[in-house]
Amino acid sequence: MGIPTIASVTAAPPLSAAPPRPTRAAVTGPPIPREHGAWGILLIPFATACGIRGTFDFKLALLLASALCFYTARTSFLKRNVTWTALLLAGSAACLAPLLFVWHLWWLVALGIPVAPLAFRKTEHSVIRQLLAVCGLALTAPAAWYVATGRLDRDAGFLWALNVLYFAGGVFYVKMHIAAAIRRKPLETIRERLRISAGVLTYHSLLAVIGALLWPVGLVFTPAVVRSIIGVWRLSPTLRIKRLGWTEVAYSIVFAAALILALHGRF
Repeated sequence: MGIPTIASVTAAPPLSAAPPRPTRAAVTGPPIPREHGAWGILLIPFATACGIRGTFDFKLALLLASALCFYTARTSFLKRNVTWTALLLAGSAACLAPLLFVWHLWWLVALGIPVAPLAFRKTEHSVIRQLLAVCGLALTAPAAWYVATGRLDRDAGFLWALNVLYFAGGVFYVKMHIAAAIRRKPLETIRERLRISAGVLTYHSLLAVIGALLWPVGLVFTPAVVRSIIGVWRLSPTLRIKRLGWTEVAYSIVFAAALILALHGRF
């Protein structure tokens, strides 16, 4: 009878070893959109309509749920997650159905038609595409106004236009910071600074003129104009993307609060 070697002892399985237990597959949720700016452009116009009207009821909750499901389905589609795309689109349709068939708010279909062709395209970085995205996402303002009042009127269009004018400025503002970061060199001359910030300065100058023409409602654009001045003054090749994102959120909230205060009770 031979003496067991160290190798044979270590290779032998322990007598008390239990058989492996079957593990359950991890259940993952739907892919969440990471475009933080787009979340703001989707939700803040909706909030301004609800705040100006001074209401948030079951119908508006259904509209919000439908919009959120549809927006999240876009990310699932782009990531080729067929299961979550189908589930989220079904959820969006289920929330929308009572608004159409019970409350007969059929103009919601007309508001959704311009968005559908753009919704499931990949994110593009051209200015035109991003401005079109702003126009589409901000349709939550007239949609919420229509659901809250039963009217898709001039007030709904005016509310949509105010939101588009504000958030379009964000497109130029973020692109300015990205252009400065790509340059990777300090902006040593005024000429260099003006060249990179030309789009921001031009747009926000026009926005200031529009704000003056819409006095006193046009004061709601003050946060955007102030943001542009501060941004151009502090422009540098260092891009702090999280800080930029949270700053945009803060300015957007100020804009929404100012718009609600300016128009509450006037429509």
